[in-house]
Amino acid sequence: MSPGARRLLRPAWLLSHLLVIGLVVVTANLGFWQLHRLDARRTYNAVVTARADHPVVSLAEAFGVLKRGGTPEDLRHVRVVVSGTWADGQVYLANRSMDGVPGVHVVSLLWINGVQSGAGAGVVVDRGFVHRGLFLEGDSAAWAPATADVELVGSLDVSRTGERGGGLEVDRIDLEALSERWGTSLAPMWIRASGDGTSGIPVAAPVVDLGAGSHLSYAVQWFVFTLIGLGGYPLVLLRLARRDPALA
Repeated sequence: MSPGARRLLRPAWLLSHLLVIGLVVVTANLGFWQLHRLDARRTYNAVVTARADHPVVSLAEAFGVLKRGGTPEDLRHVRVVVSGTWADGQVYLANRSMDGVPGVHVVSLLWINGVQSGAGAGVVVDRGFVHRGLFLEGDSAAWAPATADVELVGSLDVSRTGERGGGLEVDRIDLEALSERWGTSLAPMWIRASGDGTSGIPVAAPVVDLGAGSHLSYAVQWFVFTLIGLGGYPLVLLRLARRDPALA
């Protein structure tokens, strides 16, 4: 073994070898993780698209799935129709945007026709987007819901716990927190309205971004780093092994 090669077996160099091997393993795993996330995103998009193509069902029919042992995830993005009357309860999802414009989502309580108030009669509805400037003007009449009975079509979505925010502005739809705020029991899922029959405000918000995201580009970046480690580091070691330590 040449003196240059023996130098690469010193403790400091052994530590360097282990560090590079560890980094190669980490970057390779991160690349595969991004590919797994890409697959999950594509699967999710396919489910959303398929459910959007299904015929609209009544809210009662949809919730029958839960009574038969289904879960809210089985109903996520299923399109439903429900008739009812808007209640006074209202909160706003803060820090939302549409086409790059900041704003809020108006979240209202709908009393379901044919169900007595207080007995699970209410369903939470995300009615859509309001421009931040209009919202700050404070004139809620601009996005007030209809006073008469409405028939609303929208897609079901799941609740998230851990509501944060101040006053009427919150960061998520937490059905447990809204039930306590409004003093009534609520349907087990909320509805993202496709439109509520108003003059166009709020603007119905899209279900989700069905793009593939940046997972593929991130995966490529991580695999490039892996290849650099696998190919570049051994070349550096080869050059060092061939170099005479006396000339270093």
